[in-house]
Amino acid sequence: MNLRQISLDVIDLKDERFRFSYHFDLDRLLLSVKEIGLVNPPVVINRESRFILVTGWKRFFTCLELSLTPLPVFILEQDDDFKAFLFSLYENLTHRDFDLLEKAEILRLLKGFIKDEKQLVKDYLPLLGIPATLPYLDLYVKISQLESRWKKVIYEKKMSLASVELLTEFDVLERELLLPLILPLSQNKQKQILDDLIQISRKEEISLKKILATQEIQPVLKSEKLTPLQKAEKIHILLRKERYPSLSAWKESFDASLKRACLSKEVTVESSSFFENGEFSVSFSLRDKEEFSKRLAKLEKLISDEALISLFKRLPDG
Repeated sequence: MNLRQISLDVIDLKDERFRFSYHFDLDRLLLSVKEIGLVNPPVVINRESRFILVTGWKRFFTCLELSLTPLPVFILEQDDDFKAFLFSLYENLTHRDFDLLEKAEILRLLKGFIKDEKQLVKDYLPLLGIPATLPYLDLYVKISQLESRWKKVIYEKKMSLASVELLTEFDVLERELLLPLILPLSQNKQKQILDDLIQISRKEEISLKKILATQEIQPVLKSEKLTPLQKAEKIHILLRKERYPSLSAWKESFDASLKRACLSKEVTVESSSFFENGEFSVSFSLRDKEEFSKRLAKLEKLISDEALISLFKRLPDG
């Protein structure tokens, strides 16, 4: 490769044939380039008298932000686009791990070069830390086809592969409806709400749009008093109740029994969200042996409490 200085504007940014990174934070690299300059120049290739980025999109945009021109670049002398892409792939592999979206884009691009899917699965999925099966290849290619807006959400919210897999089961219009429900929630609740919607839709044979149009959910969605997080949390609870009506009833009985038991603030009794595992936990804090004895005495006294006995009777079988 030859090192040259070229103007920023001679690089054709519309040609993204080798690009697989679209979401990144420039702050740390901006600081580094400001302090010590560009240590590792991008790599470009010449196609039809145009320079195309092979690797170094983050570095390029950093230099663009700083108006650093002319830009030092390495020019890759390679006529084969597939070999040029592999150069980019392996160059990145040497110094970092790929995120979920990058893996999806890499496999989309590889699928364009390699027609034998079994060979692609065998040679490249293990390289990316993905189980070497065709279903995983299909899943990651589906992820690469998600809308740009959703890809940004996946990156910013660090959505899990399990949640994103559920997301691919909805169509474009449905995913648009899902956006305000997913954005405020934690990773675990994101997965739960997506899974609940799919299971309710299948069980009742109704669309996502009809589920969200029910008289229980619509007032929540239209409320001007609730924050986006409060709306998402309330709808999450409503969907859990719809999917698990019996467990929801047990949960309400559980909470009522705890209230009647008049537990002190030092003793906490908790269940799983909707008694999914049919268990609950008891915890208490203490500072010394005397407090430990007091907590044990209180728990022993509770064993004969009618409210607590009622609680046990209401617990579903494990």
